Amino acid sequence: MLVLDDEGEDKNLENERETFSSSGCYAKAWVLLTNDSQKLNNLFCCLCNQIANNAVELQCNDHENVEQAYLAGEECLQTYLKQNNEKCPIGQHDHCEFSKSKITRQQVSDLLVICPRQYDMQKEQSNEGIKTGEKGECENESNWNLTSQCNFKGKIKEMKDHLDKSCQLISIHQTFSLQIVLLVVCIFKELKEMQTEIKRLKANDDEKGKQIQQLNRQVNDLQHESVKKDLQI
Repeated sequence: MLVLDDEGEDKNLENERETFSSSGCYAKAWVLLTNDSQKLNNLFCCLCNQIANNAVELQCNDHENVEQAYLAGEECLQTYLKQNNEKCPIGQHDHCEFSKSKITRQQVSDLLVICPRQYDMQKEQSNEGIKTGEKGECENESNWNLTSQCNFKGKIKEMKDHLDKSCQLISIHQTFSLQIVLLVVCIFKELKEMQTEIKRLKANDDEKGKQIQQLNRQVNDLQHESVKKDLQI
């Protein structure tokens, strides 16, 4: 089976992969949360090693006698063929032939999973190692979405409808965009407060300067008065 051999590279690609996609393969770490690994053994895409979405089976004459069935996500296979002059990913021969794997598609669509946005949020919290305890106002505002939860658990085929109509969470990408906006707002707010404080301190300095000048004048007046008294004596 043609899969990524480098474990580190595979891990990096998995982290970058979108958890749920209407066309791309599904993140196996997400699916494994609620499914036994043995149940998934025959559902992996031979190109990306994730759970095959819209699975197709390679049926080329060059390897028709091989006992192993080669499955791929349809989008993965189409992308591979475009990038490799339509050569089969198994034997690198021309005229790659494949057909829909209806049984695999049904098995994948019936897999139970949690909300992918909830999964992404939990993964992000784990990656960032979010600290508990006292937080600043801006940090609390920027992380407001992390306190929300989606308890949905259903079949993969139900997921798009859930995300479009009933999920209370926004996607992790939208969360990042919103967090950036909130942080910028907080920065401008803090900047304005600092400018106000600088003006206040400057005003205090000006007032103190006036008081010092007045005291200096009083000292000079007293010195002149003292000299006059000395002359009179």
